[in-house]
Amino acid sequence: MRPLWLALMALMLGACSASGPIHEPTALEPMSGATGVKSLWSVSTPASDKDEIYADLRPVLVDEVIYTVAAEGVVQAHRLEDGRRLWKVELDSVISAGLGQGADLLLLGTAKGEVLALDRKDGALRWRSRVSSEVLAPPVAANTLVIVRSGDGVTQALNLATGEPVWRYSSPVPALSLRGAAAPVISDDLVLLGLANGHLVALSLFDGVSQWEATVVTPQGRTDLERMVDVDAAPVVVGDVIYVTAHQGRVLALSKLTGTTLWSRDLGGSTGLAVTGDSLYLVDDADQVWALDRSSGATLWQSEKLKYRRLSAPVAYDGAVVVGDFEGYLHWLSQGEGRIFARYQLDEDGIRVAPLVRKGILYSRNRSGRLEALRLVK
Repeated sequence: MRPLWLALMALMLGACSASGPIHEPTALEPMSGATGVKSLWSVSTPASDKDEIYADLRPVLVDEVIYTVAAEGVVQAHRLEDGRRLWKVELDSVISAGLGQGADLLLLGTAKGEVLALDRKDGALRWRSRVSSEVLAPPVAANTLVIVRSGDGVTQALNLATGEPVWRYSSPVPALSLRGAAAPVISDDLVLLGLANGHLVALSLFDGVSQWEATVVTPQGRTDLERMVDVDAAPVVVGDVIYVTAHQGRVLALSKLTGTTLWSRDLGGSTGLAVTGDSLYLVDDADQVWALDRSSGATLWQSEKLKYRRLSAPVAYDGAVVVGDFEGYLHWLSQGEGRIFARYQLDEDGIRVAPLVRKGILYSRNRSGRLEALRLVK
């Protein structure tokens, strides 16, 4: 599968350069009176050239341990208190998706279409299961199942204890799509899947039967590139409302019960959403950061200060919205007005995945494998 994906990536880049200018990242403005950021600890975790292809591998926090994975197959556990490594394993697989976790397991997907389950306490392999193709979203555990999405549009449920298949659901894949897939989101007895055709589908967790399907955005344009409308950002569920956004598309609030649209905005993005209080935060396709009213979709503020800086998904943290960029900077924007009031650079390599937050501390890993624990100094 990998040569096909690389060909598609080259096609996309060529089409972009032929259809219009490539935008220069916005230069960072000097900061005066900025809030300080204190590094509590930092460690280097393995990374290689394969991490440039599988750039969305994310750490996961469980109890007082943070786990990391590199595309070469190195999985590590570090103590949250001081970053000390607890264990390390080297797998014989190229890891394309992860990390997920459930019960006492860590869950990973491979480039050759396998799901691996490791014991959280020592990294020992508990089971290995074959799926339909390359796994491009972190496996998600719920109850006794693991939900796995593959690059060919197939979603499978596996038994969490054994890896045996339970049910299977297939969705169409357009001729050209973004590399990746939104991680499944489990809410009560529903599995929510953002699809490459611009739809969101709700499946029964128990048997994979579709309960409803909603159109997030309709493809437009003449070329495959113009018609890409992937829902690659995982939806966010708050109570009975689902928030979802799509590349080159819209952001919507949907009823979880029926999939009915409650409100929508012509504002697309493919990185992710964050919700806190009455506000919804997202990064659009031009890397502008937006705050919307959660009940109506009305704009609360918009920031162009980080435009075209290839931002990560946002995360809410200590009265701020935090995003990472392509030069390894983390930026803190105030939730109330969008003003950037703090900044910290891990190093010069980019930050692709959203930071993690636990007990007032923010944990971020960049593309070269640097993992750092940070706290705002007030």
